[in-house]
Formats: sequence, structure tokens, C-alpha cells
Amino acid sequence: MSLTSGALEVENVAVHYGKFIAVSSASFSLAPGDFVAIIGPNGHGKSSLVNSLAGLVQRSGEVRIDGVPLPSRNPKAAVAAGLVLVPERRHLYPGLSVRDNILLGSYVKTSRFFAEKAWEDVADVLEVFPELSELLNQRAATLSGGQQQMVALARAMAARPAIIMLDEPCLGLAEAVSKRVYEWLVMMAATKVTILLVEENPVHALEVADRALEMFKGVMSVPDMATFAKEQQP
Repeated sequence: MSLTSGALEVENVAVHYGKFIAVSSASFSLAPGDFVAIIGPNGHGKSSLVNSLAGLVQRSGEVRIDGVPLPSRNPKAAVAAGLVLVPERRHLYPGLSVRDNILLGSYVKTSRFFAEKAWEDVADVLEVFPELSELLNQRAATLSGGQQQMVALARAMAARPAIIMLDEPCLGLAEAVSKRVYEWLVMMAATKVTILLVEENPVHALEVADRALEMFKGVMSVPDMATFAKEQQP
């Protein structure tokens, strides 16, 4: 289990790439076990926000996990604090086996990675994703897109995180496969991990998430769900 409970506070976070402002204002909080979707059009700051929380890009503002400040541009600190990102397009190691890709998720603390207990992390993950049991020796490059996404999710869970962020997990996948991905997300949520889902398709996101936040032109807000429902009517 993670050492943290999964409470996340984001206050006045901004992300700049030179003079370009990707995120100008983002503030929200997640309670342990929340499943929240960030919706909005492409190019409006969703990915930049979660990448900054994961420590991959510089940000300003305050981020706290269980009340403890999280430093900027420090992915190791983010993972150690219990915050893990499943990136857009998965980013597996194609030449490694499924088993080794999942084991890399246990590389939160070097001692655990080299200990025999590392396999316990994988064994627990396989209870959530039993389909991977028959693929453990297969190279990641030989898997279908849906199978690769399942490995990416399993790798994240092997880190025993308190908070998992997912950036467009269905990108490039067929509709039938996307439905399976959402079934996996529901199974992950049942483990009581806190989930922050970035999704361009709001209908899909709101089928599984408890609530939604919206990013538009780099500004975060709480969408008017009554208005949203009317906009989605044919």
C-alpha cells in the first residue's frame, strides 16, 4: 500500500513554455478515493497540467499531497509521494517483456525493486488485470494497443500509488477497446486509489468519474453540468 492517503491540493498552478501560457490558473482538491475527470478540448492545458503535477515540466503555484508540499520539476519526488502518471500513448519499453515493464513500476524505492518483494507488487496487480498473466513473457512491442494500455495501467499500480493520473488513456484506440479501458478504470477505482483522468471525450469520462473539472484556454473551472447535458443532446 502507498504511504499516503491520496489527498491532493492544487492551488494557483500555472505552466509556461517560454512566453506561451499553457495553464494560467488551476486550483482544485481531491479527497482520498475520488475519481475526477478533467475535460476540455485538445490544446487547452489538460496534459500540461498533469505533466506539471508529475514533475515533468516546470510549474508555479502550490501542490500538496496529504498537506505536504510537492516540489516542482521533480518526478522522483512525485512518485515517492504516491503520485503516478500514466502518460499519453503509454510509453512502454517495447523490447522488454510485459513482466519487466510492470516490474519497473516497483522502481519507487531501489531497495524494493531489487528485493524479492518486488514480485508481490506484480502479483497484486495481476489480481486486477488477470488477462496479463498469460502475456508476462511477451515483448510489449508485440501487444495490441489495448493490451499495451493495460500494461501501462498495471505498471502504474505496481508502484502502489495513492494517486494515479491518466492522460487520454483511450487515445488512438478503437471504440470497443476504449470501453474495455474504462472497465479497467472502474476496477482500479474499486481499489480505493485516487484517480485524476484527462479525457477529451466528456461523455466517456462522465460515465465513470464521480465529478468533472474543465480546462478551457488554460483556465480551470467547474462545468455547469445542466448546460453540459443539454449540449450533448442530439
